[in-house]
Amino acid sequence: MQFNVAQLLKEPTGATRRYRIDESLEGLDEELKFLGPLIGEIQLLRTNSGILVTGSFRTVVQTICNRCIEPIVMPVQFEIEESFRPLTEVYTGRYIHPDEFEGSEADLEDEALLIDEHHILSLAEVVRQSIWLALPMYPSCNWQGTGQCPNLTKRLIELGELEDIEFSVGNEKPHEHEEIDPRWAALLKLRGNQESTDETV
Repeated sequence: MQFNVAQLLKEPTGATRRYRIDESLEGLDEELKFLGPLIGEIQLLRTNSGILVTGSFRTVVQTICNRCIEPIVMPVQFEIEESFRPLTEVYTGRYIHPDEFEGSEADLEDEALLIDEHHILSLAEVVRQSIWLALPMYPSCNWQGTGQCPNLTKRLIELGELEDIEFSVGNEKPHEHEEIDPRWAALLKLRGNQESTDETV
């Protein structure tokens, strides 16, 4: 994820480079276990103050289900759009004074967005941060669906804490052997009366 942009920095504003990415993410982050490479496309655009990088990426990460604490596979997709600024002038090699930069001072404080003195632009830190932001806050086995986590249900059965895995859905009545919460008893009785009325009409 490193690009030598010396030639691009010598070109006029508006010059571009496009690249396809298929690169291993091993060692990018000790807390993340990647199950596949980083796949995507990027564009490097020469601006008056540096290089604007835009791109879309996808990869696969192993994470932990928030419910059953089992490892699960999590596809991740994200986009980036960041402006990178050179530390040195490409023709002379002199360091560029902060006063010569356009934009806010905050842009200069993020080392991940600086092109080093050898004119190498690295996407590693930007990609790492983007992957964390793309991951769901509470990943689960059915993170794209609804209902009970299947691994949690299986674990509860194995532990003997869940004997019946049938759940009431919609207008289904609870099983006779199930204990009814007294707080719901009045509502269930009202619903039963309503159903009886509907049947006699």
